Amino acid sequence: MEIYYINTDEFLKTHDTEFLRKYTDGKEFKSLKRFTQFTIGRYLVKTAAKNFYSMADTEIIIENDKPKFKNGGMFFSISHSANFVAAAFDVLECGLDIEEMKPRDFEALSKRYNKNFKTAEDFYKFWTAYEAEIKLQQKGQSVFSCVFQDRFMLSAVSVNPVFSKPSCISRFDV
Repeated sequence: MEIYYINTDEFLKTHDTEFLRKYTDGKEFKSLKRFTQFTIGRYLVKTAAKNFYSMADTEIIIENDKPKFKNGGMFFSISHSANFVAAAFDVLECGLDIEEMKPRDFEALSKRYNKNFKTAEDFYKFWTAYEAEIKLQQKGQSVFSCVFQDRFMLSAVSVNPVFSKPSCISRFDV
């Protein structure tokens, strides 16, 4: 598994909304923020698929509420939080979630989820793995979590039982 990310603030310094329109996949958006997150995510997936995995056809379809390449070849999962959009790629199904770690009532969250969250890292490691499994649409056979850019938690899950960590987490140069 490989994970690539884009800092949207940096990306928008060199790309405008007109450039991003070709990545809407025909969708309409209620807000500029949602438009930006969606289209940068699609740009990241389609461009990485072409550049790193030599995929000629990067058409994306939705199957069982999950985006996938129409002609297969590679699985991906997209997530965004604050000013980051990230995508995981693997030859097996995967799920990815990234969340900005914010102060929370860990005592209340511990009671709600029957866990013992003492820190933001404890809670967000649980939460991002949970969200990544929702994207995977099944219980992951393996989970990788890490603090990303000092204030985010990133978790990737895979159906691969021997997956331990991504081979890379790389900034996607735009």
